[in-house]
Amino acid sequence: MRYPGHVEYIQVLKQSGFFNTKPVKINGIEISPLDFTSKILFDEWKLGEMEEELTIMRITIIGEDANGTQKKIVYNLHDKYCSETKTSSMARTTGYTATAVANMFLDRLFFEKGVFPPELIGDKKGVFEYILKYLRERKIIYLKEEF
Repeated sequence: MRYPGHVEYIQVLKQSGFFNTKPVKINGIEISPLDFTSKILFDEWKLGEMEEELTIMRITIIGEDANGTQKKIVYNLHDKYCSETKTSSMARTTGYTATAVANMFLDRLFFEKGVFPPELIGDKKGVFEYILKYLRERKIIYLKEEF
């Protein structure tokens, strides 16, 4: 979400073919509409150094608990640019998550070797809570709802 109306502008560009990858010939030169669009709009889409922005995320988990009862858990996140630290929300929510994982190694909470997708890291006891606590200390708050 960049600003009010952003989605509508993107939809118009998409519907008009500006994101197509199949090259078109213009004055004897072939270029894909996506390459053209990227070149023209790159600077327009670049976030300003202190431009305020926000991150909104919803994670929905549906499954069964240990008793076989159907459960639904929803985590909601609404984070904004931090003017105090001059840090974008996207940098905060992704970077602090990455440093939380790095700190798990330092704190010897996770010490497996190899490549691990998030679902395998989060499967280890205490890891998920560690990351949420680390983020909460940096004012990145996931609100939990259970159904």
